[in-house]
Amino acid sequence: MLITLLATSTGSLAAAGPSTTSDQPTTAWHDGALRTDPAGLVSRSDLVQEGPAWRPYQAMPLGNGVLGAAVWAEKGLSAQLNRVDTFPDLKSAGRLVVPGLDPLMRATDYSGRLALYDSQLVQHGGGITARSSVRADADQFVLEVTGADPSKQQTADLKLWPGRTPTTSAAGAVAALAETFHDSASGSITGAVAALTAHARDVSASVVDPLTVRLSFRPNIDGSFRLVVGVPSYRGGDLRAAAKRAVVDSRTNHLAWWHAFWAKAAPMRIRSADGTGEYVENLRTLQLYTMAASMRGDVPSTHGAVVRMFSSAQDQADWAQDSYWHFNLRELVSANLGAGIADLNAPYFRFYLDRAELMREWTRTHWIGGQGLCVPEFLRYDGTGDGCDNTSEPSWVTRILSSGPELVHNIWQQYRYTGDKALLNRSYPLMRDVAKFYLSALTPGADGLLHLEHVNALEVQWDTSDPVPDLAAMRVIFPIVADLASSRGDTALATQLRDALGKLPPFRTVQRGGEEVLAWSGTDEAAHNTQNPEMEALWPWGLFDETSGLMQATYRQRVYPQDKDWGMDTTWAARLGLADEVKRLLLKGIQDFQIYPNGFTVHRTGQEAVRNHSFYNEWGGVVTTGLHEALVQSYDGVVDVAPAWPKDWDVSGSVQIEGGHRISAEVHDGVPNLIGIEAGSRHTLRVRNPWPGQQVRVIDSHGRTVVSPTSAEVVSVAVAPHASYTVERVAVPLSSFRFVPLTGQPATAVKTVGSRMLGVPASEPPLLSDLVSVRTPEKLSNLVKAQPGAPIYVDRSYTITDLPAELTGQALVQGANDDSKATGPDDYLTLNLTRPATIYVAFDPRGENVWWPSWLSGFTRTGETVGTTDQRLVLFKREVPAGPLALGANASVPNKGNSTYITFVAPS
Repeated sequence: MLITLLATSTGSLAAAGPSTTSDQPTTAWHDGALRTDPAGLVSRSDLVQEGPAWRPYQAMPLGNGVLGAAVWAEKGLSAQLNRVDTFPDLKSAGRLVVPGLDPLMRATDYSGRLALYDSQLVQHGGGITARSSVRADADQFVLEVTGADPSKQQTADLKLWPGRTPTTSAAGAVAALAETFHDSASGSITGAVAALTAHARDVSASVVDPLTVRLSFRPNIDGSFRLVVGVPSYRGGDLRAAAKRAVVDSRTNHLAWWHAFWAKAAPMRIRSADGTGEYVENLRTLQLYTMAASMRGDVPSTHGAVVRMFSSAQDQADWAQDSYWHFNLRELVSANLGAGIADLNAPYFRFYLDRAELMREWTRTHWIGGQGLCVPEFLRYDGTGDGCDNTSEPSWVTRILSSGPELVHNIWQQYRYTGDKALLNRSYPLMRDVAKFYLSALTPGADGLLHLEHVNALEVQWDTSDPVPDLAAMRVIFPIVADLASSRGDTALATQLRDALGKLPPFRTVQRGGEEVLAWSGTDEAAHNTQNPEMEALWPWGLFDETSGLMQATYRQRVYPQDKDWGMDTTWAARLGLADEVKRLLLKGIQDFQIYPNGFTVHRTGQEAVRNHSFYNEWGGVVTTGLHEALVQSYDGVVDVAPAWPKDWDVSGSVQIEGGHRISAEVHDGVPNLIGIEAGSRHTLRVRNPWPGQQVRVIDSHGRTVVSPTSAEVVSVAVAPHASYTVERVAVPLSSFRFVPLTGQPATAVKTVGSRMLGVPASEPPLLSDLVSVRTPEKLSNLVKAQPGAPIYVDRSYTITDLPAELTGQALVQGANDDSKATGPDDYLTLNLTRPATIYVAFDPRGENVWWPSWLSGFTRTGETVGTTDQRLVLFKREVPAGPLALGANASVPNKGNSTYITFVAPS
């Protein structure tokens, strides 16, 4: 099932094996296979926590493909639990809070890591160890703790937030929340239970309030305890019975599942002098991890590229969480194919195939004159579309047609990569009907050609003709479907498709930047979005290669160079042989999009982690596909190794290709040393000689010559399934290399590239105060130590630059700048004071005599200010007694208000 190109110089592999003084080059290609240590390789990409993840946006992701968890250190240990199927809004099942782990998080010897090979978050500190996981084989979040004080009572809460209406249950040692969701549009009912139990002593469950249930317990006599939160799907019924079933703690094969996953995934290790290669390698490994942790259900896990399963933001999310844009799924499908984990594409295929009949009916009722099936670009989970609609005005997705042929092509690619005939047979009616739809949508022109009229070019042009994505798509899928139709006896359809293929118009060209380039479509309609429709001819459709001057110019003059996280610019650059561009674009994308320390991204440039509520993962698919195409290409029928690999990144890695073969290459200074072939099917592979002008030969795993020495540009190699072969230079044969297996060492520190990082650095913990606590709102409940560098808002990155001496070290209650225009309620901020205190509030001076609130008249202006990286704030104070205290909202005038106020609390 593999084709592997392997071997490298001493410099690129010496550190992986035993120490040696030999100058003999090394290879991990041995006995017909690439010999790797998956545990060592994967651990290079572990996310190291040099300090706890105090902020929700720093949360670490865990998941089993259906249930996801985001874990961070707020209030001890917090874990938000999310299922993939709580439609229509994908609301969370709840948040687990274990306050007794706060000493671990605050310990001076704290250490933590997201261990990807085991899919566990492991944290140590103060003699306590906490190990969190979402079981691979059950919808359960598990927290295992050792080193706790056996004499000290602990609590664990499951909680929701205002606006939610759960049913609560507490019976014996099981506490539970449950809520169902009725979708009025489809009539469906979904929901989830979150049920909690503890393997500990003296366990008792209670209901704290309508949104919170609690377990109280004491650790076992050895200081250990184990919490299990079961989160199954729930549509109503006996909650106590459902909760009891949810927490059954059966024997697990969690580690075995994850170890088997990494053993089959195509490995990749990158080394570089400046660390940028290692960083990119980590992003690819994280993408594979994310796919395994999120794509094992009945539907895809990402909506508009937001992977909601790992949310730490309560129920907030970008975009419609009940629907899918196909454009945001294609990167993931492609990446999985090349990584050898094509089985994780199953939710994508199930989603569309299960709704095929609904899409046929949608086409019948929404596309006048349409036959067959049109796949809406925007498709709701219930099969309701937004797209494939010529009965309404042109808009963003209304007349995008190219999603259907992309689905057809992905089915065909999945079959070619895996040999899955069952998928192909099930999919053929859909593939056939997508082709039929295009035939019905084509209009004969005066030029004798067939044209598409009044359609979208992606989201860029809304009412155009002959878009490049569609013309390219038809050129690719019509022959595929025609051949399938012929093999199934449908010669009439096959003839129609082949006839139409010969009547498709050529791609239109225009002048841009002084060069002739592909146009977006047949018209010059202005752009509405920032995609590059003309580049689709290169990827995904593969109609051009690096020898095309037209495509090279089109790439140079593209209007929107990688300005969103879905831009496939790195893959386009790789297919055009532009190695330097591949590296530049990858590093630029990291700076532009990867703002979260867990590797997730945002949709566009100029975003701050504290201001966003959604983790995006399509950039991971972009990175992964780009790396695969830079290392190995085969889309044009020739296996090409290192066609666009950056020369200052040494790589040892694998890429799965069509036929079930795998290409694994070790490249040093841009040059591979060997080509090894593990074949997945009977085939004649055409392999480009990566050493131009040098003689090569091909041997099998027994050393027998398969292809005699030749200096041909392309070498044909007949391969048989489960056999392996080596393409070697005659002057530098396999026998001249010393075997060193491919391995690695666990990450030991946070990694950085420019201003971006992978992992969590040490930072100031939330302040513990015996004077003040915040009762509401919960989002402001974490106190901060007032000092230069301290953050002043929970939703902005502004910090204190200077402040009066009497405030240094005191409790700071941050503001929420999203509430800066709020005029109520009167008890917007409520504090509880254990003794008399001086309350200071610092206001934006731009609000004086404009929008400052009336309640500020009860405070005295001090004449001092607080310097921040936002505004210099005017300081007021007031003496207050012990007990509750309410402060109002930021503004007194509707729709007014600049920056919001912040609050300091000091002893009287």
